[in-house]
Amino acid sequence: MKYAKHIVFFLFINLIIVFLTIFLGNLTRKLELSNNKKLENIAKLEEQLKVNKIDYSFYNNVDYLKKLHGIYFSHEEISLEKKIVDIKNISNSQSNEIILINLISE
Repeated sequence: MKYAKHIVFFLFINLIIVFLTIFLGNLTRKLELSNNKKLENIAKLEEQLKVNKIDYSFYNNVDYLKKLHGIYFSHEEISLEKKIVDIKNISNSQSNEIILINLISE
């Protein structure tokens, strides 16, 4: 029994290593589950973003906007483009109908 103390010491160290490995494995499993949930949420948000991009492209389509304008307004306008005027140039404006005013000075 010359090496009994050394054997007991190494068995104790191995037992500690086994418990630490189990503990770290449990922690990494929890991290893996939370990462999977986050990846699922990211996938859902990406899908919503794709739908929003499709809607945005429809709303920026001129023909679509003209159809909507025809549905909701009875009179027909020659030009649907808006006239943007700076605040400095309001008094110089010839038109009686100003639709947009640019408040941001350059």
